[in-house]
Order: sequence, then structure tokens, then C-alpha cells
Amino acid sequence: MLKIAIAAEFELAEKLAECLEQSQLEIDQLSVAEIFPFNEEQGIRFNNKAVAQIVPDEVDWATFNYVFFAGEVSAASHLAKAAEAGCVVIDLFGLCASLPDVPLVIPTVNDAQLVELRQRNIVSLPNPQVTQSILPLSEILQNYPLKQVVVSSLLPASYMGDEKVAQLAGQTAQLLNGIPLDENVQRLAFDVFPVKSANLSAQVQKIFPQLDNVVFHQIQVPVFYGLAQQVSAFFDYDVASEAVAEIWQQNSFIEYHPENQITPVINGENENGESEVKLHISNLNQQESAVENGIEFWSVADEQRFNLALMAVKLAELVYQSGY
Repeated sequence: MLKIAIAAEFELAEKLAECLEQSQLEIDQLSVAEIFPFNEEQGIRFNNKAVAQIVPDEVDWATFNYVFFAGEVSAASHLAKAAEAGCVVIDLFGLCASLPDVPLVIPTVNDAQLVELRQRNIVSLPNPQVTQSILPLSEILQNYPLKQVVVSSLLPASYMGDEKVAQLAGQTAQLLNGIPLDENVQRLAFDVFPVKSANLSAQVQKIFPQLDNVVFHQIQVPVFYGLAQQVSAFFDYDVASEAVAEIWQQNSFIEYHPENQITPVINGENENGESEVKLHISNLNQQESAVENGIEFWSVADEQRFNLALMAVKLAELVYQSGY
């Protein structure tokens, strides 16, 4: 029986606990290490029982088998202490992704790289943008060499954390009531702007070294939850969209919608906590010209429930099955 700790903001910690309840892991004890202090009314429940919340400096990491760590660089010392104490650390935000001896794994895509886990007791998940774009392309890549991938990511407020969600809600209400925002405040409501983040192409190359031409465009949009991507993938020769659709239909993580277009709002309304969490793909089109051949598609997922919580739990199951 496993003892597991979650170190994450409340919203993500709650989603992790939900996914763990439905996992194949046999869990004896679940605890929260409050690297982000919860509000007084916030608490996590697991199997209908309250989960203990522990101050990070008082955590005895050696008592836990696995730690789901979703902290910022400022809290990295806790991650290091947990790994040194013998815990297997699931690094959700990829703080250690650039380290050569830390495996970067998308479940079902490059599971074999888990063998490197024994070096540091740490395994990283890729950035949600990387997971969402590479998961649909991974099996295609085995049959059709990719020449270039261009990804336009529309980032919701939740991508930046709980604080940004609250900020977007507050700004939206303020502007609808005719109250202008302070000039020195970054405007989230009713506006879009480019975002610069970590080197996502390097994460792709760590998973697939042969994919050396991947471009990410990142745009913050006034949406509360749900990461949306427009992906264009180019090949040296023609790839039939029917063959691509068939590959997706056989992937348990993907829900392909040949007729309907799924948006972040529609996905949020459908995935209300009771239905199965999926990566939703629609608007598949084939591109053919004298210059390039390829496909383009639109994908949507709740980046916290799918790309972080579900993928982290699936990764923990792989770690357990591998004997770590």
C-alpha cells in the first residue's frame, strides 16, 4: 500500500486527488504538502475522508513513496529533499525537465525512458502544450517522418494558476460594471497577448530527438479553463487524413470528433467531473500542394485535469508497474 503526497495549488491538488481515486494504485495514505498555503475553507477529500495538510518544512519525505510536485522554482528545495529521501517525485511542471539524467515522459508515448528514473528518483511531465501537441502525433511519427510542426497555443487563465483565474474573473466583473482597470495592471479580460515561456521545442526534442523543427506560438486568451491548440504538421509526402483519424480513434486518451467542433467552453460544460477526461480533436484537414503535404487539426483539453492531473497519475501507475 502506497503513501502519497501532493504538493500543488488547491485546484490542481483537488483534481489530482480525484484522478487518484480512479487509478489502479493501492493507496494507504494521501497527504498534502502545502507549498501553496490553502485558504481556511479549502480542504482535499480522498475516498470520502479529509486529507491531512502539512507545512512543507515539517514533512518527513522519507515516509512517502510518491510525491506529486507542482511547485515553482522557489519551492524546488522541497522537490530535491523528497528525491534525496527516497521518494519518487512526479514533477508536473517540468522543473527538472532539462536535466540530462531526468526522464521526460508522456504516458504511452515514450515509456521506455522511465529506466533513467533510478538516477535521481525524479520523472518529469512535459509542459501541457507539449503533451497536447505531441500525443496526437506520436504514433503518426512512427509511420510518417515529420518535417515540421507549427503549434498555436491559446492559453487559458488556469494555465497560469489559480491566481490568474481569480484575476480574470475580477477584471471581467470590473469592466462589465464600467470601472476601468489600473494602468499598471496586465489586462486579461477581453484581450489577448503573446506569452513567452520555457523552451518547449527542447522538451519535444528530448522525447523525439528527430523532431528538430517544432515551433510554438503562445497566446494568452480571456478563457478561464481549457487549453486549445491549432496544430499544423508537414511531411515529405502525402499523409491521408483518414489514416490519421483511424489512429486517433484507437487511442484511449483521445476523443476524435469528425463532425463537431469542440471548444474550451463546450469541453468544460461536458467534462463536469463525472465524465471521462479526454483530449478532444476536431477540424482535421488535409493539406496538399506542390510545396508541402500535411495535416492540420484543432485540439482542446482541460490542461489541469488532463495534461497535468490525469497524465501525472498515469505516469505514477507506470512507475509503480516498473517496480519503482
